[in-house]
Amino acid sequence: MGRFFLFMMVLWVGHTAMAQKMRDVFAAMPDSILEVMTKNNRLDCIDFIEHGMEARVRNRFDGFTQLKAMTLDYLDLQLTARCQVEMKLLPAKDSLNYVCMVRTYAGPVRESVVTLYTPEWQRLPQEEWLSSFPAYSGFWVENDTIDAKEISRLQHLQDMRFVTADLQPDDMRLTFVLQPGEVEREDSIRIAAVVRPLVYEWVGDRFEPVEE
Repeated sequence: MGRFFLFMMVLWVGHTAMAQKMRDVFAAMPDSILEVMTKNNRLDCIDFIEHGMEARVRNRFDGFTQLKAMTLDYLDLQLTARCQVEMKLLPAKDSLNYVCMVRTYAGPVRESVVTLYTPEWQRLPQEEWLSSFPAYSGFWVENDTIDAKEISRLQHLQDMRFVTADLQPDDMRLTFVLQPGEVEREDSIRIAAVVRPLVYEWVGDRFEPVEE
């Protein structure tokens, strides 16, 4: 009887981990992760969006935060006027869900910070879950009209190198995009023609680059 009870408990724990939902993760998140929001803020946002209402609340800094989208494993949050947060639950080989969070800050140029948390909200070192951060040169690719010499010239126009990242509600991919700095309009057009996004896919314990 004791073994049967233990077996059922193991099944129940496994089922609970697999059934983990973004709404529950967001609700139970420690306040220290997104300090601008209280737990009541998060619960109100969840309640509003689940009832088809605008999920917009006044946060603890007396500004507004809006939950723009939420699915079983994805969340899109406008935390402040200058900070967007995306979250994605990523299934691991041990049947637990890691939490990937992308914070994108809007300044003169947009820039993102990507973080991976354990189910207990312990922050994991980047080298444990990202095979290699995108190199600046990896965003650039030659085409029929712009050769390597011209690409080199365009690359050297970028004194500051900003990168944004995006998650998606319907896949397990993390996409990095190079954000060009301020250059002449003609150079901006040429840069856009030879800069590509770099896509990584979750493979159970880390993000690996998607080969084209």
